[in-house]
Amino acid sequence: MTFLSPLIALITAGIALPLLVALYFLKLRRKELTISSTLLWRKAIQDLQVNAPFQKLRKSLLLLLQLLLLAALLFAIARPTLRDTAKTGRRVVILIDRSTSMNATDIRPTRLDEAKRLALRIVDELGEDTRPGSGGRSSIGAMLVSFSQRAQVMQPFTNDLSLLRSSIRAIEGTDEPGRLEGALRLVEPFAVGSAADTPLVVYIVSDGRVEKLGDLSLRGADVRFVRVGKQAVVTPAGAGTVAVAADPEQWPDNLAIVSLAARRDFKKPEQVQVFVRLANFGAKRVSAAVTLRVDGQAYRTLAVDVPPIDAARGEAGSQSVQFDLELTGSALVEVTHDHGDDLLADNSAALLIVPPQRLRVLLVTEGDAFIEQSIRALGVRKLIAMTPKRYEDQDPRRLRRGTGGDGDEGFDAIVFDSYSPKEVPAIDSLYLGGAPPLEGLKLVPARKDDTKAQLILAWKRDHALTRYVSLDDVVMSEPGRLVLPETAEVLATAQSGPVLAVVQSRGVHHVVGSFDVLKTNWPMQVSFPVFVSNAVTWLALGGQSEAGVSFRPGEAASVPTAVGVREMRYRGPVPLRAEPVEGRAVLPVFQHVGVYTAEDAKSVSPPFDRLAVNLTDTTESDLRPAERLEVGTSVVNAQPGELAVRREVWPWFAWAALALLMIEWVVYTRRMHL
Repeated sequence: MTFLSPLIALITAGIALPLLVALYFLKLRRKELTISSTLLWRKAIQDLQVNAPFQKLRKSLLLLLQLLLLAALLFAIARPTLRDTAKTGRRVVILIDRSTSMNATDIRPTRLDEAKRLALRIVDELGEDTRPGSGGRSSIGAMLVSFSQRAQVMQPFTNDLSLLRSSIRAIEGTDEPGRLEGALRLVEPFAVGSAADTPLVVYIVSDGRVEKLGDLSLRGADVRFVRVGKQAVVTPAGAGTVAVAADPEQWPDNLAIVSLAARRDFKKPEQVQVFVRLANFGAKRVSAAVTLRVDGQAYRTLAVDVPPIDAARGEAGSQSVQFDLELTGSALVEVTHDHGDDLLADNSAALLIVPPQRLRVLLVTEGDAFIEQSIRALGVRKLIAMTPKRYEDQDPRRLRRGTGGDGDEGFDAIVFDSYSPKEVPAIDSLYLGGAPPLEGLKLVPARKDDTKAQLILAWKRDHALTRYVSLDDVVMSEPGRLVLPETAEVLATAQSGPVLAVVQSRGVHHVVGSFDVLKTNWPMQVSFPVFVSNAVTWLALGGQSEAGVSFRPGEAASVPTAVGVREMRYRGPVPLRAEPVEGRAVLPVFQHVGVYTAEDAKSVSPPFDRLAVNLTDTTESDLRPAERLEVGTSVVNAQPGELAVRREVWPWFAWAALALLMIEWVVYTRRMHL
């Protein structure tokens, strides 16, 4: 049992207890009267008589009842709470979030440090076996998992508490987005096998800023969301539950760069426009200076005034900024703001501006004029259309641009129309009505009970592929659905499930659509050529958009290398290295934002000599701790800053005080009754 207001109770006790006892020491001055007999009065006035000060205190039932009454009231004032621990189960899993938002400094030094402290307290709750020879072990097995973009088992099930503590302290933060689904999938097999009387206890230590979870079941587990972040206002909401009120003054302060893009003028390619969007996730209006640097030199600074977050709708205040510059070749442009806030990772962003180029595209189709004309409208340098049979006769190693005898041969992107290739191409590709043979990726055809004609229910409007693309009126006939690997990014969802997604494998991007374009009304709408333009340009630039090249944490870059290069090395926030295979090096996944520079500039051509990694993630930049997590069909309420639900039991003591008061009143009146 712990107390939420012990100091107030101690102060009250220091005042009330001496006063109560003093009443039984004080001697009252009474007027003497002569009466005929004291026989009937002797018992009635016994409790009204007091001793002289500093004499021995007589035994009194009323004093005992009043002391118990006062003690019950003092306990109620101290607000005692009961805490449920993991000792009821035999196995415990601790999931620690190490995504970008956990680097926030609204809790010093960071949220991640606070999460690790809470995790260590959970380990302490497991209880060590103090018997000789136990070696500090616990009778309860525990497992530790850290997660961001991917989940990692830091410590398998063990009852060695020293190993658990060491693994917790070894967790380091990343700038990757938070994806809880992968961590829960690691736990799911253990939850299914849990017994009803000893369920698996799963602690999720996080601020709750994670992507929405998929369809998974943890029915056999007791899931507890231990929230980390600046505390909100907690009010009672029924027995054993709490409701978290949204108090804007309690929100962390964060001004984030959530979008950075560049575009060359179609008629004047030397003219470059840089677009920046800032979002204010704090409760106060922010004025800041936004600076654009070109190759490290300050180019221009603009003052911005960003409104606060809308408390009613929960939408961040935003402000857009545009910079215009002349640039014929490639350059690194960086944008920063000078507002000091609780998260550093989103205070800057960078782009590698690429020189003007016309793309070479390969179209694999049996004949689709809509797709072909949409690609030609881009003004591509060369478009080659071939049948699936002819495509399979090609040498896949010579399809990528720069891998043939002439550096001008090969293609920048491939578009597959209603065809699934037998091998995964090493070129960024678009699939409409098909899918590459990647592990975890499957195109499921429409079932008999599926709705024949389906609408797109939701899509990502801020992604480079769907920018300026409206899918409200797109009607698809038997679109089927996509079964996606863990790291895939869903772009559009219909009644049957995901229908458009991005999958990355070995640094190559694959945009996959489950539907046949000719079985939709999309080609007749303006948004279709816009989507094809976005997709081909994005894929041709290695998963980039328009004129700027950048990456996001959690992604891996595939870098073209010069002939004879045995190892690619980059220096930056952390050193990166990779061995090229067939003229390309797939770098390790980016875990931290910043600019990575090739140690040997001759080993790689611009713009890949410098790699810019930006957060630009509204979920991670919104630092307000979540109130609840949705795990499958269950909703897990947050337990702010605690290891478990603290249930206040002060009403029990208040009722006990009332009962003692009634007893004291009965005893007193009976003694006064003649």
